[in-house]
This record gives sequence, structure tokens and C-alpha cells, in this order.
Amino acid sequence: MPLLGLPGRSLVFRDPVELAEQLGQLMPVRSCDPVRRPSPSAPFLCYGGALQLGPLELVALWGSGLQGEVEGCRRATVVVPYRGRGEFRIGRRSLSNLTGHTLLLVPPGPWRTFNDVLGGLTIRVDPGHIQAVGRTMGGPAGPPERWLGVASTPLVREIGAGANTPPFERLYRLLAFLHGVIRRHGEPPEALRLDDLLHEPRAPDPRHSTSQLDSLLDWMHAHCHESISLQYAFRARFGCGPMQYLRRQRLWLARRRLEQAPPGSTVSDIAYSCGYLSVSSFRRDFQARFAVAPSTLLARRAANGAGANAG
Repeated sequence: MPLLGLPGRSLVFRDPVELAEQLGQLMPVRSCDPVRRPSPSAPFLCYGGALQLGPLELVALWGSGLQGEVEGCRRATVVVPYRGRGEFRIGRRSLSNLTGHTLLLVPPGPWRTFNDVLGGLTIRVDPGHIQAVGRTMGGPAGPPERWLGVASTPLVREIGAGANTPPFERLYRLLAFLHGVIRRHGEPPEALRLDDLLHEPRAPDPRHSTSQLDSLLDWMHAHCHESISLQYAFRARFGCGPMQYLRRQRLWLARRRLEQAPPGSTVSDIAYSCGYLSVSSFRRDFQARFAVAPSTLLARRAANGAGANAG
């Protein structure tokens, strides 16, 4: 399972109290108890792994059954099961998360869980960040309604339900690829911006083909253990990595839009419209690329527009 067995990132817990203390660094754990009373013949045992990936917190657990309660988590959590069944109590709702059949989105707030065995990975993210991504994806029409409900509504998505299957298959493949990259390099290369791919929970738009992305992920997964990588292959042809090339195109697009911005435009609006999910990252990249702040170009555009109107 992803994130387990990685040097320097994996832990072994033989006491649920130790596990609760470790999880307590990420969320307000109120209780954490084994489902079955440990014994010499069946001791409590849990393997864990964690990774901070941009704005995302990834935690993997595998081991003895566990039941617990969280008092008031501030982040939304996507629960990706790899074995067993997880039962969740969120407010008045009782939800099941079954390996191979569903994924579960848990909004911020208190919740309880019962797992017959541990075997899953959670992706935790600030709901405000997801909504910012929704604004980017939604464009002028605004974020889809499903993005706005992330902060308040638990959601079970069936993996085999029509259009849901392809994005969930890609999610599992991408997590496996991430594990392979970290095993080989120690850290996920920042240029790949893997967090941008992981935190998109939306269903695919039927107007856009996903075959190219599927092929790319298949290639990455198949070759992540080899000395040659997508980075090297892309650099040999274009002189830079794939995400560096994409970032350059976004920055040039942003520059054109800043220089032609209509009245009332903001740096944040233009950053989101060009595919950036973090305004601070956009400002940093823009300054590094053009040696000028995006706000400076926008101010010049506003001043030139005002002068033209006065004339």
C-alpha cells in the first residue's frame, strides 16, 4: 500500500495509545481503541506512513481493527480504502466505505469510525483550498455546486458507478506512482506538482477526452522504477521538464492577461484563470520569471487605461 515501508517515513505501532498520540498531531483525537482486545497470540499491530504534499496531508495505516472518535477536525478528509470495511458516523448519518466499491469524503467537524481491519489512506485538505480549486476549474461560471458542499456534506462515491470509475482508477494509480517516486528519490520532485493532480475530486467532463491522461499515467506507473523518467525524456526533447514547460506557458498567458486586463481585475482572478491554485505560488513564479511583480503590471495597465479614458 502507498506510503508504507518507505525509509524514514514509516512507523510501527504496537500500542493504540502510541497511535493516538501520533494521530493527535494531525487532528483532535478523542478516543482510539482496538476493535478486539489484544492478547499474546493476537497483539495490536499497526503500520503507518505519512507525507506532506503541498497543501495535502497523506496518512496511510495498515493493521489491527480500530475504532475511534475525532472531536473537530478542521480539514476535509478523503478516505481511500485498500482492504476491509470502514463504518463512519458523521452527525446523524451512518456511512460505509467498502474497499473496491466506494470512496468517502468526510467534511470538517466531529466524526466516529469503526474499522474491522485497518487498511487505507486518507488525503486531508483545507476545504477553502478545494473551493479555490473549484473557482479555477469553474471559470467565469463559478465553481460547481459539489465543490461548495465540501465544507459541510459527507459524501460516498461508488467507484463502479458510471463516470466515477475512470477518475478513481487514476487516483489509485497515481498513489502507487507517488510511492514509487518517493522510494526512488526520497522526496516527490516539486516540479511534478503531484498535489495538483491528487486534490481534484471532480468527475470528468464528458466533453473532454481523458485518454491522453490515462496513457500518461499508465506510462509513469510502468516506468517509475527505471532509471529513465518522464522528466528526463521530456527534457531531452524540449529542454525542460513537463511541469516546468506547463508553468512557463501559464506565466506567459498570465502576463498577456495582466497587460490586457479589464478594469476591476485582480492578481488573484488572473492567477486562477491561468490554472494556478495558489496565488502566493503564482506571485513567486511570476517574479522569478519576469523580474517584476504581477501587481506592478496590473497597476501599469490600470494607469494606462485611466490615462486613455482621460484623454
